[in-house]
Amino acid sequence: MVHSDSRNENSSQTFIRVVSTDSEQTMGTTISFRNINYTINTENNLCAKLPCYRSIPNRQILSDISGSFQPGINAILGPTGCGKSTLLDILADRKDRGTYEGHVSINRHSRPASSIYRYMTGCVVQDDIFSGVLTVRENIAFSANLRLPCSMTRTERLERVEKVIEQLSLKECANTRMGTEFQRGVSGGERKRTCIAMEMVLEPIILFLDEPTTGLDSSTAFNVIQCLHDLSQTGCTIIFSIHQPSHPIFKLFDTVLLMLHGHTVYFGPSSELMSYFSGQGISYDPHANPADHALDTLHRASSSSSEVQNLYENYRQSSMYNEYETSFSDNVDDYDTYCVTQKLDRSIKSDFFYVSQRTLRNAMRNSALIIWQIAVAIILGILTGLLYYKLPRTTDSGVENRLGGIFFIVVNQIFSTATALEPFIKERALFIHENVSGYYSISTLFLAKLICDLLPMRVIPSLVFSIICYFMTGLQRTTIKFLIFLLTIFMANVFGSAMCFFIAATIPVFAVALIVLVLVFVIMMVFSGFLVELTSVFSFLRWIKWMSAFRYASNVLTINEFHNIQFCLANQTNLCPSSGVDILRKRSIDHESNWDLWKYFLALTLMAVLSFLMAYMRLRLIKKVK
Repeated sequence: MVHSDSRNENSSQTFIRVVSTDSEQTMGTTISFRNINYTINTENNLCAKLPCYRSIPNRQILSDISGSFQPGINAILGPTGCGKSTLLDILADRKDRGTYEGHVSINRHSRPASSIYRYMTGCVVQDDIFSGVLTVRENIAFSANLRLPCSMTRTERLERVEKVIEQLSLKECANTRMGTEFQRGVSGGERKRTCIAMEMVLEPIILFLDEPTTGLDSSTAFNVIQCLHDLSQTGCTIIFSIHQPSHPIFKLFDTVLLMLHGHTVYFGPSSELMSYFSGQGISYDPHANPADHALDTLHRASSSSSEVQNLYENYRQSSMYNEYETSFSDNVDDYDTYCVTQKLDRSIKSDFFYVSQRTLRNAMRNSALIIWQIAVAIILGILTGLLYYKLPRTTDSGVENRLGGIFFIVVNQIFSTATALEPFIKERALFIHENVSGYYSISTLFLAKLICDLLPMRVIPSLVFSIICYFMTGLQRTTIKFLIFLLTIFMANVFGSAMCFFIAATIPVFAVALIVLVLVFVIMMVFSGFLVELTSVFSFLRWIKWMSAFRYASNVLTINEFHNIQFCLANQTNLCPSSGVDILRKRSIDHESNWDLWKYFLALTLMAVLSFLMAYMRLRLIKKVK
């Protein structure tokens, strides 16, 4: 029996690395699945409560799917929508175990818990997920540093990385960046092989891939499957879904699972596929691609439910199905009765270091984004300075222009943070994939993002804008007032970025997220006290002013500027009937003590902190398995 050590030592997280016994490593790993059924609820929960709503039956995606994949190349074939990816997700443990029926076992033992299974297997999703500004080698090393045991030395990890690079023929492009929308990178085939390498660096017992040839030309697709075939010769069990393989690719398959409408219509050796259909009375061209012939047969049958049922029943009555049923044992032992464990101490400090390192590299290498942010800060600073150039201290234009300038500064600074929304949404898929795959915890990512990306990327634009704007507009030139101005602009930027982070974590579609973000900002802006007198607003709406970051930021800057200032009549320097205190009193802004200014600043800071906390909680609540 295996005894798991669950103690946490030296602020580290302890995981279990599961390794098969020597005899089983020699034999390889077999994953078996029996009577897998998966149904989805197609009803809208809100509409279902309406009295005139007609109930919609649940949709059966998988029906009694059974099989067993052994070491080698195992392909799941079928038309679009037949359930290939769903079955693959279930076998890879990427679906909630409570949403489907059936049993999955490893070498006739129960599949272990998800927290252990993720370190035994690798999963390459259909969309290539990686960091575009990192090189091929850096992406693979990132996976190795965060997922391999800390007991391995840095040299051993690097050797593992180089070994995988050699295996997947990535040596020539190892130091080439993957590529972003601003910079051309490696080819499509190299991207796919890099994603495979990021999983193979774990030396998983099973590797799952969802349509690894999608989007690749025939030659590149063959090279990818050839690499997988070579890897399977080391004893790895490779399972992937594929839509329509070419004949050369099909020849590399060892086992084929053919699906139609969620049913199994063939499961067995790829070499016997055509002879099986021939035995069912379906003629074929011996020189044709067996995959094309099989899929054409399924397409013709898919239009008739009776033909689909015939294909399904013919398979259930076949000798290969009966042979499989006989070999499958109902007596499945607990997984921990035969496994040995290797303690995998995951240091929080180590994880934070590697995630922070990548975050900083992303920020520093994404030079186009940095340049544009600084350019926007310069343009906005100059524009604001020209609009409110050397504001006079007069009662006519000096007061109103100062108030308008302060409000304009706060509005454009908070709204300009909307540029952070799209990068956050783009990184969402990367975060979900890496978190499910066991790269890091949510807390580690959040802290690294906060310390190494959000805050630094707000400091530079805030500093540039403040220096240009403050001295061009002619605001009070004292060191303390300038520092308060700078700190307030920075905190307004932090709040806007935090709100972008929260909305991006909540809404995965950029267009919808942008609409929601603008709506939130506009509501806060309306209740800032500059566009409408808040005392005239309906009483049941006045509470919104306490949630307005625009109000807090504007009040800080207003107190900062209007404290200790006199406004004189035009061309009359000795006749100054109005003071800044009078303006503050007229606008009902608390100003009697220094605490009043910092009270509003603290409220703005709390708004930013609250937004970060909401973003963090939303990240924890994201459904990472389907």
